[in-house]
Amino acid sequence: MTSHQHGDETTEYTPLLGDAPPPQQPDWKQRLLPQWTPKKWRVILVTVMILLFVNFGDTLSTAPQVRIFEEAACRKYKRSIGLVEPNGTVVLDGDICKSEPVQSEVALVIGWKNTLDILPSVAFGLPYGVVADKIGRRPVIIISLAAIALSEILPRLVCWFDWPLRLVWLTGIARAPGGGQLVATTMLLTIVADIFEADERATALFRLTSLSIAAEIVATPISASVMNIDPWIPYFLGLAIMLVTAMASFFMPETLDDAKARRLLAEEIEDEEDIPESLQPSPTAKDTVFNTIITQAQDFISSTRHMWRNPKLVVLLSVAFAGSMDRSSLFLIIQYASTKFSWSISEASYLISVRGCVSLAAFWVLIPFLSTYLTRSLHYSAVEKDLYVSRISAFFGALGYFLLFIAPTPAPLVIGTLFMSLSLPFVVGVMSVATSFVSPEHVATLYSAMSVMQSLGAIVAGPTFAKLYAVGMQLGLAWSGLPFAAGSLIFVVVLIPMMFLRPARVD
Repeated sequence: MTSHQHGDETTEYTPLLGDAPPPQQPDWKQRLLPQWTPKKWRVILVTVMILLFVNFGDTLSTAPQVRIFEEAACRKYKRSIGLVEPNGTVVLDGDICKSEPVQSEVALVIGWKNTLDILPSVAFGLPYGVVADKIGRRPVIIISLAAIALSEILPRLVCWFDWPLRLVWLTGIARAPGGGQLVATTMLLTIVADIFEADERATALFRLTSLSIAAEIVATPISASVMNIDPWIPYFLGLAIMLVTAMASFFMPETLDDAKARRLLAEEIEDEEDIPESLQPSPTAKDTVFNTIITQAQDFISSTRHMWRNPKLVVLLSVAFAGSMDRSSLFLIIQYASTKFSWSISEASYLISVRGCVSLAAFWVLIPFLSTYLTRSLHYSAVEKDLYVSRISAFFGALGYFLLFIAPTPAPLVIGTLFMSLSLPFVVGVMSVATSFVSPEHVATLYSAMSVMQSLGAIVAGPTFAKLYAVGMQLGLAWSGLPFAAGSLIFVVVLIPMMFLRPARVD
């Protein structure tokens, strides 16, 4: 007997379980956004806000500061040689302001200011890293950002009231309580490293670092345009933005427990025996912050011993100082281009945008493409891939700085700036490689050690670049790019050990 189904009538051919429901299609949020936890989203959003707007405010002030410092040095020089109006005023003259004594003084002031601003990172960077690994990352980032923003008030006061220009060197004292800019940056990167796995950590660090570059691209033309009206407008506006953005650090969640949880889940933990159980405070410990800092001062050497016993980690820490040249060269390239090619400060500042566009393309396009090729096509491990990226970045750094040194016309100068921009991923790649050699609970200490090495390099680079610039100006305008020759040589030197470094494969 044959039966049929009419309408909703059930027959012997009707499936007992009915039709399977169609698979649910992901909505636009699932297709476009990463599937992160709320805590991950909070960390990323706060980090993005801090990195973007603090660097926006800083870049907004970069070119105006060079011009304002130049005007202050020019007024002082004209007074010293008796070029003062009968009523006591000093009228600035473009030719005199571009002379060797004025330019050497500006380079000296900015070079030493950068050095002394970074000095707190050397003095307090590694201790802050140890403290962050014990009591938490959040208190360190709050204090550090607040100190940075408040310290920028001093150079504005010095220039506004026409005080001796070298008083701006005291800004480093105001940064001391927070350890300086490198401590703040490394704490942010540490927090991100706490919540991202190894396979996505480097990409996250590269893209977050690129936010400062995006800020440069946007802020530079704004600063250059407003400078034509009055350089004081972007100079004070940059300070206001930094002060307001520093408050965002209060919304950053604590991630130390995440780092401890990852350590407990790790299959292999190196140097576990170096950390006695008595030095690992429980989450409910009632020790005060002061007592904790005193305790860490006593076991500081044992807490960092794991880094110095690993030869590969020592190499990576040693080469990290190459990343310290970025800040010194950024100010100097504006002054160098303005003097050598008779550009205005605002015109020379557009080189920052050129540098930013190329660097942003490197972080968001070139590095991800190269990383995908190395891991999927050549089957490189994450560590090998990051090491390869660091080598390429160092090569472009050496080439870019050399072209800046020899540039007889603006064209090689711009090309050199493009290649120099491709060196910015170097430090991030080195940090990611170094992270693979320590357990998660030591990441803040490692990153702080990296910041100390960069700070030591900056302490040398700032005044050395300034002195080389002054020597070059004395030898003749064609030699004014002498500090960039030194930058090229530094990248060649750090590239040599990087070429021989062979990390074990880490999947």
